[in-house]
Amino acid sequence: MIKAEVNVTGTVKRNAGIRTDRNNNPYLSLILTVCLPDAKQTNHSIDVFVSLPNARQEDVYTYTEGSRLTVNGSMDFRKKEEELQFYLTGNLVSIENVTDLDAIGGTMTFRGHLKKENVYEQKTDKNGHPYIVFSAYSSEKVGESFVSTWVNFMRFPEKDADISSILPDWMRPKSHVDITGDLQVSSYGGTVRLSCRVRDIQEHVYVQQ
Repeated sequence: MIKAEVNVTGTVKRNAGIRTDRNNNPYLSLILTVCLPDAKQTNHSIDVFVSLPNARQEDVYTYTEGSRLTVNGSMDFRKKEEELQFYLTGNLVSIENVTDLDAIGGTMTFRGHLKKENVYEQKTDKNGHPYIVFSAYSSEKVGESFVSTWVNFMRFPEKDADISSILPDWMRPKSHVDITGDLQVSSYGGTVRLSCRVRDIQEHVYVQQ
């Protein structure tokens, strides 16, 4: 499971439209194009599929092609073949004084498994402070098979704390984890990457019902 509470700033790809959900409730549907910085090319654009509940007909004429928006809401990440897709259920929309810089940022909630080997790597930042980096994956069933989405994580000790303070005994290969932290969405060579600066990490323990 990967979810996030985010702010997304981008450009409306085409005019919005009104659709109805399975309960026949109307919602506004639009696509935001968001340009991500890419270290190997000028930029990389992704589409964010946005739904806004309680749609009104007049909203269609507000969210037109080329409009700049910032949308706050809940984002889901889904894997289609090897590509990540982004779905945002919006709560608030800003159409005034929207920055020219595209962005996706917010808080991620993650449940998944650590790698099966070389669980983490210790590094040092430019100020000489140690931290660890590690990767974990979350799987979901798509059709008859399961697909995995990988996230790169960084975790820093508290000020003046030792690196051992962020390496719990249970942090072993394939450990099941719950993580919350600050989401980063970037691109490298046209490949979208999800990263997270960890605020909290816990071992996920199944509870018998």
